[in-house]
Parts: sequence; structure tokens; C-alpha cells
Amino acid sequence: MISRKVFLKAVAGAAALSVAGGTASAAPKKRGGVCYDTGVLHAVGDPLSRVRWSRPQLEREIRLIADELRCPSITAFGTDLGRLAETTDAALRHGMQVFVQPRLYDHPQEQVLEHMAEAARTAERKRRGDNVKFVTGCEHFLFTPGIIPGDTFLDRLANIPSITDWPGVIQRFREFMVKAVEVARREFHGRITYGAAAGADGDWNDWSLFDLVGLDYYTYFETDAEYATDLDKHRRWGKPLMIMEYGCCTFTGAAVAGGMGWDIVDYEATPPVIKPGFERNEREQADHIARMLRVFGAQPDVEGSHLYSVISPDSPHNPTCRDRDYDMASYSLLRTMRERFDDDNSPYRLKPKKSFHAFQRFNR
Repeated sequence: MISRKVFLKAVAGAAALSVAGGTASAAPKKRGGVCYDTGVLHAVGDPLSRVRWSRPQLEREIRLIADELRCPSITAFGTDLGRLAETTDAALRHGMQVFVQPRLYDHPQEQVLEHMAEAARTAERKRRGDNVKFVTGCEHFLFTPGIIPGDTFLDRLANIPSITDWPGVIQRFREFMVKAVEVARREFHGRITYGAAAGADGDWNDWSLFDLVGLDYYTYFETDAEYATDLDKHRRWGKPLMIMEYGCCTFTGAAVAGGMGWDIVDYEATPPVIKPGFERNEREQADHIARMLRVFGAQPDVEGSHLYSVISPDSPHNPTCRDRDYDMASYSLLRTMRERFDDDNSPYRLKPKKSFHAFQRFNR
């Protein structure tokens, strides 16, 4: 598996090939929101990444997001369109705005677009004014075949350092995004955006097609000023910025690892284990999240930010075995405590981490 550093270095040269223009527009500052994972299908025949699902549990978790965390908005993402609709309804009942983001990884582009069209139709039926926004997927250059060589997400990620034809990659990506926008605009008549990786397809995308510049922003800088400077390149489109994802995992060094923090798990082992040399660290996660909330809040044209993520039911906490404390590799604000640790369908309870309290303090 390549590191985040290698990944960003590999795509950095391609970013210079994108074009843009315009000036920034101001948008009001907002409290932080969160991403809510309804479960993603990776391959045909596999279960959703979130196995356990129930309406009462959904209602409890959405109530926690709205009342305890005081989030003004969420991104509801996943593959099952029924779950996306349920989550949208629950969030709207609690007064939150909803960014609906369908995800279907490692499927043919035609199927991805058909899935997107149905999600957009459903989102439009629920929209009243601007209470629902539509997100045309997530980091398609990695998760959708036909842009970067490789049959699966992991194959494509591994192939990035050897790519020499970046103009071809960018062209294929842009051609797919034109189709995605056509689908979204046909079925959905509110504002649309896209979950783009900052430093990669976030730099290649033609944001003139969208209403918001949407960024999955896991970049790490030593100073707050560097973040403001880095965000400048996305302001050239004259569109509000929306931070679709940000955050870090729960171990020492996770802030720097950013979007590759999940890679501390050795999935080749049976059962999977946390790799040697990593130490659980809730304080680092809490401090990084508080810092990023402050950074985004200081940017007048950042319309909002969504933390990835509020809970990670597929990464349960193990208080007695460090090697299997999968919560170390999660970005969640709450620890998932399963009744049956190895059962993906086990009932669970949630316990706040230090990051939960940091996030809660900021929103209050």
C-alpha cells in the first residue's frame, strides 16, 4: 500500500494541468457538520460496509448529531438508496440540511451513473428550497473504474506512482464528471457539488459546472496560515467552498497521515490487526479536529464543513487488546462498543471520545 505522502506526490504534477478563473464570494460561517455513513457496497456479492441497520438506531444517532452536537447539516452517504432516503428524512425532521451523496465503488461507470440518477430523483422529491443538496459522488478517479488503471480501488491506489499519462487520466476524469453533472442536473434542481480530493481531482475538476466547490480535505500543515493559502487555489472559481470531509484517526501521527490513517490496519492478517508502532491517542484527534474547525470557521467563503465521520460501526473499539482496537484506525467521534466484538451485525453502544467533546464545545 502506498502512503498518503507518495499518493500526493504522484498526483501533484497533474494538478497544474487544470484550468480555472474567477474571484471568491463570501458565505456565512457555520457550525461544524458531520458525515453519516449508511454503508457502502464495494463489490458485487459483498455486504454493505455497515451491516447492522435499524430505524430506531438511525433515529437515536441523528438525534445525537442534531441535539448533542448541534450540527446544522450532514452528508448522508452510502449505496443503499433506501437507507439514504431514511437518513435524509430523519435529518430533515431534526432541522438539519442534508447533502445526499450516493457511493457505488468499483462498478462500471454506467451503473454508477444509473445509481446516481435514482439517488438524485429521490433527493429532489425531498428538497424544499435549499434544505437538500446533491453530491455527485466521491473521488471518482479512485473509486470508479475507467479513469485510473486497475479493477479495484486498492489496485488503482497502488498504480498511481507508476502513471505517466496524467493528461489522459485528467481527460477521462473530466469526461466522466460531465456525464455525472448531466445526470444530476436532469434529476435534481437544487444546488449540486462533488466530493473531490484536495490535491488531486479537486484541482482537475471543472468547478464551473457546480454550485459549490466540494473538497475532501485531509491536507496537513504546520500553521493555520498555510491552510488559508492552500485554499486560495480553490477560490479562483468564484464559488463557495464546502469541506465535504476532513479529520484524522485516533493514534499518534494520525493528523499527518490524514486520509491514509486507515492504513495502520494489516488486513492480510487473520484476524486483521493494528500494525506495530502505533499508539492510541484520542488527544491528537481532538486537537486536530478543533484546529480544523477553527481554520475553516475563519474562512468567509467556506460555507460549511463536514467531519468524517461521526461514527464508524465497522471499526469497533477493543479496550483490552491493542492489536485489535480497530477504532484507532477510525475517524469517528464516538467509539463503537459491540456486544459481540467479531460480529458485524452485533448490537452496539456508543461512547464519546475526546474529539466528541472538542467538537461539541466548538458548536456551542
